[in-house]
Amino acid sequence: MKLVLCRREGLKPALRATGRGLSNAVPTELLAQRREALFRAIEGTQAFMHKRASTDDFMANLRRRYPAPLYFLESSRQALERAGVSRLDAFYYALIPSLTRTCMSQQWGVKPRLDNLGAMGEYLKTLYVGVHVECFYLILLDRAGRLIRPVLLQRGGVDNAPFYLRQLLAAALQEQARFIVLAHNHPGGTRRPSNEDLRCTLQALEAFAPLRIPLLDHIIVAGDAVVSIRGCGMLPDMLWTVAQPGSRIVNGWLGDTNLN
Repeated sequence: MKLVLCRREGLKPALRATGRGLSNAVPTELLAQRREALFRAIEGTQAFMHKRASTDDFMANLRRRYPAPLYFLESSRQALERAGVSRLDAFYYALIPSLTRTCMSQQWGVKPRLDNLGAMGEYLKTLYVGVHVECFYLILLDRAGRLIRPVLLQRGGVDNAPFYLRQLLAAALQEQARFIVLAHNHPGGTRRPSNEDLRCTLQALEAFAPLRIPLLDHIIVAGDAVVSIRGCGMLPDMLWTVAQPGSRIVNGWLGDTNLN
């Protein structure tokens, strides 16, 4: 996971994170090996579905149109059909992201502990595999910081999803959440929080503070990066802690991440 932290003056250099700790970037050679392995997996799948047909033309077209296999695997059915993939094959390939999301989510178990930014960022990545429109989630946590459930609030277009504060309040109160996290994606890959992102965050902070339900963060998933609005420092620290000033989870959310 690439964890991006920023200040008011702009984005700081990205940090590569594996699990909850930080590590160096993946070597170029390893990325190339993974890319080729995915191409071979696609070719094997195509050969399995069409046992009597050659895969040469299909793979040549795929490599020409898609510089990386993930672009192919994350394309919608309609986009695949426009790229020359048969209707039935496009249907099967378009199922891969949703199946991947399901498998990745199941690896976390029933009630994973998501009480810090590193763990939450990794979990959120599973929700946005192959998602091409902006989706707004509310993540509900219990008193121990374990997942109650993710609530999909809205699906929007490529650039935006509607934000309705009443839905946030109703979902959190109905599930008796003790902590919440907002999350949405930027399908275009933009890592900088927009003014609208900050406005939504501020509204949520002000709404939940009287209920003593801390909003731990508003996280943006942008491609392979996870952006923490709390970590950006664009809003006063006091707003994030006022609901429960003495909470271990609230105060330890960012962990040892260096924001300088």
